[in-house]
Amino acid sequence: MVTIDIFYAMCYAALAVCVLYWYIDHVKENAAQLHYWRGRKDGYDLHRRMINNKSASDKVFDYDKD
Repeated sequence: MVTIDIFYAMCYAALAVCVLYWYIDHVKENAAQLHYWRGRKDGYDLHRRMINNKSASDKVFDYDKD
């Protein structure tokens, strides 16, 4: 009877370790995706601001307008 209880305890422990590993991996993947897309958004926002500044500057300093 004791060996069966030890076997079940080992099975539950292995199951708990597997679930914990899956949860940690899941959290890490979500964090990586979040920061990847946040970086893409920041890069796009920077590009958009540069283009808007350039077009606004081109309107002010249009020397070919004569």
